[in-house]
Amino acid sequence: MPKKIAIHIIESVDFLEKLHAKTQEPLKKDRLKALLYLKTERYHFQSAIAEKLGRTEKTVRAWLQDYSQNGLPGLLQVKSGGDNTRTICARMSALIEKKVTDPKTTITSYVELKLVLEDELKQDIRYGALYSHCRRKFKSKLKVARKSHHKKDENAEAFFKKP
Repeated sequence: MPKKIAIHIIESVDFLEKLHAKTQEPLKKDRLKALLYLKTERYHFQSAIAEKLGRTEKTVRAWLQDYSQNGLPGLLQVKSGGDNTRTICARMSALIEKKVTDPKTTITSYVELKLVLEDELKQDIRYGALYSHCRRKFKSKLKVARKSHHKKDENAEAFFKKP
């Protein structure tokens, strides 16, 4: 039989319920629910709390260890998210906007745009970062225009049409 959880929760039930009601993030809400279940003695085992919240036992165990070591602020600190450092600086973003929104541009692909940016700014940029930035910010779709439609000469077209 599993061992009962023996953690002393300092906060009152009312405080935890109010904090749970105010919290918007689902992960923090689940962490607070785990504390509420223990404080109100609805559940006594990690497996039961994990099953109720739809999480793994290891996750609940990590939450409870965070709480016992760092208290409530340590429990509510979410450490996930990865490395979200920006790879495109403001100067590069402005140049991208200028190149992408210019109707008379000769750039026909993201590879060409990448080479132009690297040449002008002397900074390296990953293709994926450039592609997603252009698609997200400017809704761009760089495509090569067909020869029959690109810089079409109306006089030459009239010559080939039958009267």
